Amino acid sequence: MLKIKELTIERFRSIKNIKFCIDTSYNQIALCGQNNVGKTNTLRAINLFFNPQDYQQTVDMPRIKVATGGASVHPKISLTFVNEMNEMFKITRDIALFLTNEDEGLSGKKNGQKLELPEVKKILNECEFVFIESVNVVVPDLIDKLTENVIDVKYDRARFSKLKKDLKNAYDAYVGGLKGVLAEFAKEISGTFKNFQSSWSVTFSTPESPQKFRQLISDEVSLELDDNGSLGVSNKGAGLQRLAAILLYFEAISRQRNKKNVFVCIDEPDVYLHEGLQRKLKKFFDDKTASVQLFYTTHSKTFVNPCHLQNVFLLSANYEQQFSVRKQRKIGVAETNLVDISQKSGYEMICEHLGIELDEYEPLKQNNIVVEGNCDKNYIVNLCKFFGIIYPNIISLNGCTNAEKFLNFYESYYKNASKSSKPKIKVIFDNDAAGNEAFEKMKKKKDHYPNLEMEFILIPNFLGEIQKNNPNNEIEDFIYPEVFCFLLNNILERMGLNKINEKDICTRLKQNAFKNQGILAICESLKNEANPDNGTKVVLTSSSSNTDRLKESLAENFKIEGKKKLQTMLSECDRKYPEVHKFLVDVCSFL
Repeated sequence: MLKIKELTIERFRSIKNIKFCIDTSYNQIALCGQNNVGKTNTLRAINLFFNPQDYQQTVDMPRIKVATGGASVHPKISLTFVNEMNEMFKITRDIALFLTNEDEGLSGKKNGQKLELPEVKKILNECEFVFIESVNVVVPDLIDKLTENVIDVKYDRARFSKLKKDLKNAYDAYVGGLKGVLAEFAKEISGTFKNFQSSWSVTFSTPESPQKFRQLISDEVSLELDDNGSLGVSNKGAGLQRLAAILLYFEAISRQRNKKNVFVCIDEPDVYLHEGLQRKLKKFFDDKTASVQLFYTTHSKTFVNPCHLQNVFLLSANYEQQFSVRKQRKIGVAETNLVDISQKSGYEMICEHLGIELDEYEPLKQNNIVVEGNCDKNYIVNLCKFFGIIYPNIISLNGCTNAEKFLNFYESYYKNASKSSKPKIKVIFDNDAAGNEAFEKMKKKKDHYPNLEMEFILIPNFLGEIQKNNPNNEIEDFIYPEVFCFLLNNILERMGLNKINEKDICTRLKQNAFKNQGILAICESLKNEANPDNGTKVVLTSSSSNTDRLKESLAENFKIEGKKKLQTMLSECDRKYPEVHKFLVDVCSFL
């Protein structure tokens, strides 16, 4: 599968020169920003790359003054594709050359080496591109695309191949066969619509006396969307028309004859949809983009995950007054810019634009996780946010020795609860001396809590291992070592101390002699080696209040929202150490 890794746009409408670097591990790319800053122009530029015949010089030439020195002022768009073997294909579409029919304005390179034109065209022929604009697009072209695929795709091989043959050889006498095929297809895609609203269904209406098979398909088959109101799609509200177009385009893509590399651009999928439908549409995108790369513009916080900003691009614009010869007056002209959201101010701009607010603590619920301290809670909550895991209510004991006291209170509080409303609690202890003692003690007393459904768990390390033989593993050992080193080095740097090397930590964690010591003891030793004179300014392993505050500071700095560098590091660690993700999925699941 080819994916777009880089997009460069030069001299197109409000865009002078912008380069987008895309994380191909996630197939959704969100463009956000205020109105009229160039979000839609970015999608139009991608469309122009795949469909240069759409070029309109009067509107697509750059609207900003460019000092060209006689060079071209026509657009040039470059896409860099990458495949599973990490081979890079950079293909450029120069509209100035396209207008002279000079090999369609195409040029390309593979891993930096020139590609011949037939090879470039072969790559593009293996791509399918769909652009869904923000206007209502349920038009005959979409119906034609859908119904053409209905006839050509053998989604029911045994039955459909015979129907296909009969229809093509004797269509005048077999209109009923066509209706059967379309009815079966409508039934399938109705299931998709019912995921959004249980009363919705899709039907195709065909004429009784077709003159030509293909003419019937392209001109006379109409789509009807039944939501217990009027049947015609054109009679629906703008939001429903818009949603129908998006869903049907994805249905058409899923039924394409040839397995192609599919790229979809959608301008404002959230427009006219209330928040509930927006959430369902985002879930639909999550399900459908495993093999499709999707670019969209948005004004909705539903379509921007603050814990995954790798493929979120914030656009802004500079405005200047230019004299229009045609209008004989000065007009405001925008120049599109890409905002660096790796800085805190960039993320704050996204929040301000989309109205994103940080989640507040939730009250006690039916499903709960109990952890030893606030550090544990902070690490688990932020990792769950990063992975998109829906986590239950999480309670801090403020020390494992408080477990019995907390559970006694809840047992008493829920003594009159019905069996169906018993709260479910998973208690997670550190795998150190104190945690093990509390773990064994509470397991023996489990029968003392008939009004609670409980499970007692020891926290594993980042490899998913539960160390034995006097272990000293705490929540910090569950965190990826590279990430913990990153957090610690930030503090060491602020205190004027030398940093430690993450490779040294990882090396020791692989050795049996150091595993049970835990990452805190390993980092304490490495920190002192790197700072022989003043390393004791920071202590990781004592039982003092200073050490507790240091550990709390480390956990509090593990805030991933808006921190693109940390998010990238977490993505890399997840590929290396999958057991962290697996444990969180399991511990957050309640039957």
